[in-house]
Amino acid sequence: MRAERSKTLLAAAILFAINAYVVRNVFTAEFLAQMGSIEGVYIGLARYIAANWRDLSWFPVWYGGIPFQNAYPPVFPVLAAAATAGGASPALAYHALAAAFYCLGPVTLFWMARRFSGSLAPSFVAGWLYSLFSPSTLLVQAIRRDAGGVFQPRRVQALIQYGEVPHLAALTLLPVAIVLLDLAIRKRCARRFVLAAVAAGAVALTNWLGAFALAAAALAYLLALWSRRGWLVAACAALYAYVLAMPWIPPSTLAAVYANAEHGGGLYPASGRNLACLGLLLFAAALAGLWLERLKTPLILRFAVLFSGIIGTIVLAAYWLGVALVPQPQRFHFELEMALVLAAVFAAWQAVARLNNFGKAAVVCALVVFCAWQAPRYRAAADRMSRPMDIRSTTEYRAARWFEENMGGRRVFAPGSVSLWMLAFTDTPQLSGGFEQGITNPNIDGIIYQLYTGQGAGDREDEIGELWLKAYGVEAVFVGQDVYHAFRNRRKFSGRFPELWRDGGDAIYAVPQRSGSLAHVVGVEDMVAREPRDGVDADPLRPYVAALDDPALPLADFRWVDRHRATVAAEMRPRQMLSLQIAYHPGWHATVAGAPRRTYRDRLGLVAVDAACNGRCTVELNYDGGIEMRLARLLSWSGLAVGLGSVVRRRAGARMPRRPGQAGR
Repeated sequence: MRAERSKTLLAAAILFAINAYVVRNVFTAEFLAQMGSIEGVYIGLARYIAANWRDLSWFPVWYGGIPFQNAYPPVFPVLAAAATAGGASPALAYHALAAAFYCLGPVTLFWMARRFSGSLAPSFVAGWLYSLFSPSTLLVQAIRRDAGGVFQPRRVQALIQYGEVPHLAALTLLPVAIVLLDLAIRKRCARRFVLAAVAAGAVALTNWLGAFALAAAALAYLLALWSRRGWLVAACAALYAYVLAMPWIPPSTLAAVYANAEHGGGLYPASGRNLACLGLLLFAAALAGLWLERLKTPLILRFAVLFSGIIGTIVLAAYWLGVALVPQPQRFHFELEMALVLAAVFAAWQAVARLNNFGKAAVVCALVVFCAWQAPRYRAAADRMSRPMDIRSTTEYRAARWFEENMGGRRVFAPGSVSLWMLAFTDTPQLSGGFEQGITNPNIDGIIYQLYTGQGAGDREDEIGELWLKAYGVEAVFVGQDVYHAFRNRRKFSGRFPELWRDGGDAIYAVPQRSGSLAHVVGVEDMVAREPRDGVDADPLRPYVAALDDPALPLADFRWVDRHRATVAAEMRPRQMLSLQIAYHPGWHATVAGAPRRTYRDRLGLVAVDAACNGRCTVELNYDGGIEMRLARLLSWSGLAVGLGSVVRRRAGARMPRRPGQAGR
């Protein structure tokens, strides 16, 4: 057993070394010449967490404010923030961690295959092939064209060019979660059950796509195992995992992600047809599982074939037929690669095992030649993608620094890549942000789309844009040459707003506001009477925006105390409301002189406070997450205590000596 363990560790080390050879530059990278990558979001979150780790309840920086758990699943940004404790910058910590997870992906796949098959050689080959080949380039022309050819490194492209690091990190953790689920099913052990739940929760808290992939992989494994106990243990582990993770993914966050996923990156409305197709897919997978079991197919091959079938149907239906069975189905081709490599290797290995020694030697030589040819190609491609750059020369950095130095923490609107990178350099709050699935105010997404495109506005495009920007407390807007060219009409505010800064084709315009405060005293009759239908329907905003500009109304002084508390001082009269340009959440509470005041959601999705003041008063605002978050924390800590208690009790019982006469009972 010691010799087998040594061989396993050596194989794992070789796989890690091969991948480290490919992406060696990423380990020590600060900023890469990839401003179109979404990595700026994760670098920014790591920087923010490192600076505000004591106060991560409300996140005022994106989308007019959201609960922090809606900003992004926390595992990867938290790990990157923790890595800065040694003195590394957030960008360096992010890249080192990203490269480590990338290199560990084939290692965990190898480990899972080794555990399920009991065979070292094919498991190593699977990890080897996964490291140096992307099967999706064979199956999908769009992927092949984007990657640059069949033998180009798609996973490396995802790592460096696109910044899909949390997705890749979740794929690295997925095999670990499946192995721990297998261990929990095969032996009644509290420790293994808790570990299986923790691993499943870690995948879900790393990336939402990874959470769905884990569900598909667990389903494939259960159909391959075909055990009643397996289904029960898996269901209980999933429930326990959610209880433990609930403070980071409470029901409201799940609801927001589900609602926003239907139009994030495309339109994916839920429909009866989709549900019927998914039902047929699961039925077919169940029949395939029964058939494979009767054929006495090895567990690892049954699992790989079923996982390939489930994920492959979702991915290829989208690419080949244009049918989206789930939101963003194209992005699951990385999971498909993992499943296909396992299925291909273990199916081929049964044929290889029948060869004579000469045939086996020929296969080994072919694999070595392929590796020797492919590894330098991967490394060369990774080197091209990972060229360093001076971040100070970029539009994104210059715009962010100007906002930091001139806006005094007031809200701005920045498009495209400028928005995605803003948090990496500054805490300047913005109407847009880096994770649309976390938006809690459903108006925000439509407003951003309208500002970008001007669709349907005709010659009123600039006027409608001004109404939205004023209504949501934006005081400056960047229009320029961001990577994505987000604004269809980059001249829409030229001549309408004063120009504050220009650098070539980049400009920042001031949005005229009577007050720089996020709080405003308005009459009850000035509140928006009905919710706008879309981004063009801006007429309901006119009375409200007129009240914001009305010099007869008193000004309100809004000040943040910390990230989740604020005070507002104002002179108010009866039938006047306090309108806060902060996204509404039931976790916000208001008091005046210690007495609670009613807060509610207005027609713009913002916080309205009935201060009930007559004269000068100070309103204190506090966000605590509401009843939902208190229950989530209570359930999570209670679940953790129960789990740890079960483990400790089981271990203590195992150490207790048996009394005479107990043996054999």
